[in-house]
Amino acid sequence: MPKIQQVAQTKDRALPSNSEPEQAPSWLPFAPWAFVLLWSAGYGVAKLSLEYTTPLNLLALRFVFTALILGMAVLLMRVRLPGWGIIKINIIVATFIHVLHFGMVYGGLALGASAGVIALFAASQPILVELAASLFRRKAPHLMLMLGLGLGMAGAVWVIVARNEFEGQALLGAVMGFGAVVGLSIGTAYERRHKPGGHPLGNYLVQYLYAAAVSVPLALIIEGVQIDPDPNLILAVGYLVVGNAITGVFLLLTMVRHGALSRVTSVMFLVPGLGALIAWLVVGEAMPPAAWPGIALAAAGVLLVLYGGRLTGQRSAKSSI
Repeated sequence: MPKIQQVAQTKDRALPSNSEPEQAPSWLPFAPWAFVLLWSAGYGVAKLSLEYTTPLNLLALRFVFTALILGMAVLLMRVRLPGWGIIKINIIVATFIHVLHFGMVYGGLALGASAGVIALFAASQPILVELAASLFRRKAPHLMLMLGLGLGMAGAVWVIVARNEFEGQALLGAVMGFGAVVGLSIGTAYERRHKPGGHPLGNYLVQYLYAAAVSVPLALIIEGVQIDPDPNLILAVGYLVVGNAITGVFLLLTMVRHGALSRVTSVMFLVPGLGALIAWLVVGEAMPPAAWPGIALAAAGVLLVLYGGRLTGQRSAKSSI
């Protein structure tokens, strides 16, 4: 490889030039709780949105408006965009975290899967991220990880049966919900492994521009334009863009920057319960009493992976994030 190209790639991966340590904001201890609340609400709000549009149309709306807002922020802050080396990493990350993950979430909801079941799978993200990281490292996952995954899947099956979602399209939607969190976990593990440098806003703008460039043609070719400009849809998409994508990403980036990401992982077990509660408030999707033991079982699986290593001497998932 020519020396000039090596130097360019080295600069491409360099962190921002400001080397002075940034003081952590005073609200940082509350950031994980706000992030989990915003993330959990996204499932019920997406379910509401799908009453007025279709999955790929919703996907395109989310990505286009988020890219527009991030683009304005990048211009106002004069953020330098990443070079080609980092752009390639962001494209792979965006394929899994944005296009695959949210595409399967919205597709699963449209097929009839409940927001509570989709949120239930989302809570297993810490387990699946560790599993994906083990595969990237070519190391066998430890026993506690597999036990936690087993409990999580058992809890999901419990809820699916309790809600009578084990037949027809609803079951396929639930399977898509699991596929969504697998995609999210692979993308997260890949991003951590390659650690793209540059300004976070520039990286996320590239990701959303790519996601919009993929989702818009897919929506037009497969579904056409199917958007009912109802005020409920406008409010719901506004939340998915500003609350879920912009604010959620801001909180996540802030926690990553100050080494507080493990705090999010430690409260992910709350996502199924919060997701089910918010879906009931937003779209009237009631979770039957017989399903709540399954939610508790899935939460126990996450807690086992996060803290069970302390009992066995193994490294917990929380300590590795």
